[in-house]
Amino acid sequence: MRIKDAINMIIWKYPDKLHDYVVIIKDRLADKGLKEIYFNEIERVDNYYLYLKGNEDIVIPLHRVLMIRRKSDNATIWKRGD
Repeated sequence: MRIKDAINMIIWKYPDKLHDYVVIIKDRLADKGLKEIYFNEIERVDNYYLYLKGNEDIVIPLHRVLMIRRKSDNATIWKRGD
């Protein structure tokens, strides 16, 4: 499954539980090089970028997305390379 499809599936299938899902990205400015973005912060996704709500200037290239995780049970929903 492509990352775009995995993100859209969660947005459309679990709209009331978006706070329980995070996208983990590579971030050069973060302490450990990783950053979590909650799904309720995501405005939309296209073939190349993830757009965050409230600020069109925050655009994350999809090649930086490493995994999608459900916080409640720490389950990995999608992981790069799988």
